[in-house]
Amino acid sequence: MFKLVSAALAAAVLATPALAEPAKTGSATVIVANLNPANADDAKRLERRVERAAFTACGGHEGSVRILKQTVTRSDCYQETLAEARIAVGMNRQYAAR
Repeated sequence: MFKLVSAALAAAVLATPALAEPAKTGSATVIVANLNPANADDAKRLERRVERAAFTACGGHEGSVRILKQTVTRSDCYQETLAEARIAVGMNRQYAAR
């Protein structure tokens, strides 16, 4: 019995570094060709597209349960991806707030 517990404990200790690796993130594409971020309506559409892309890139999907959606949207991955995407598409926060 003691040998079995020791073996299980050793296996758990050896497996721990693999669990500590950072999660891999995905990617998503935002189509901006037909939108002008200076236009209020287009800015809202663009903001929604950027938010959906960041959500997808950070592990969420449309069918996610609410708790997963909240976890993804509160994550550093989502916040950083959202900020980078806004810059990449030439969108300032002021346009998104309109």
